[in-house]
Amino acid sequence: MLNIVLFGPPGAGKGTQAKKLCEKYSLIHLSTGDLLRDEIARGTPLGIQAKTIMDSGVLVSDDIVIGMIGSKLDNNKSAHGFIFDGFPRTQAQAKALDELLESKASRITMMIALEVTDAELTKRLLQRGMESGRADDQNEEIIRRRVYEYNSKTAPLKQYYSMQSKFHSVYGMGTIEDIFDLLCATIDNKVRKDEPFHDGTVTVADISVEDEPAMHMNEKSEVRSYKSEGKESKSGVKKKEVKKAVPKKKTAKKSDKKKAGKKVAPKKKTVKKAAKKKTAKKITKKKTAPKKVAKKKAGKPANKKKR
Repeated sequence: MLNIVLFGPPGAGKGTQAKKLCEKYSLIHLSTGDLLRDEIARGTPLGIQAKTIMDSGVLVSDDIVIGMIGSKLDNNKSAHGFIFDGFPRTQAQAKALDELLESKASRITMMIALEVTDAELTKRLLQRGMESGRADDQNEEIIRRRVYEYNSKTAPLKQYYSMQSKFHSVYGMGTIEDIFDLLCATIDNKVRKDEPFHDGTVTVADISVEDEPAMHMNEKSEVRSYKSEGKESKSGVKKKEVKKAVPKKKTAKKSDKKKAGKKVAPKKKTVKKAAKKKTAKKITKKKTAPKKVAKKKAGKPANKKKR
């Protein structure tokens, strides 16, 4: 179930975006103001109690509001989720809402705050006041007070949901479609990481870039098991990787044989040449030596006869 707390100051376009989000994600727009009017119109016990309190000029208690929200949840058990608009407004209400959802085996998925500058809010509300005729949207001083009250009350709530890693800030300046696209991107990213709320099916398009390394590691591990078991691979990727590994081994063996052949051949040739040179030298020495000795012997007797 996708449960979103949608925050935004007066004039941020919260109501418009909530309607578009409900259409896209099949959610139910749950506004406390609408709940009060509905309960009162139907004359329910909670509605009668709320009307009595409102007529006396006192704000409706948190217990009554939580009771109305619980009744809405029970009447829509098959819903994909809810957008909580205008509630909670305080940290105590946020805790009470968490307890209510927990009792119904559900929880808040995320809290989104539309961020708009005070100057832009004043401009939008004054424009809306001219079109709708609402008195509170025509007084600039009242507008500033409402914006200040929103900022002071929502600051603790932002911290509350941030501690649960559920707070998300969305830039609320621009066209309705631009802001809607940013909201959808924020929701889709959160849902993909946390809990798919439809049928739980995850496709290749749902996988982010940061998930890809894990996929590659799984493919490599499968290839290793394929090699060790000696079984055929069903994946085209695995077959390619195995084929590349086979020629590498063959080329290595051929290169080793060539290198070994080149080293052995020159050694044999050099040994033979050296042996031939040595034998040639010995032969020349033997032939020349007797010639020298013969000359000396022939010369000695010649000198003795002359004397």
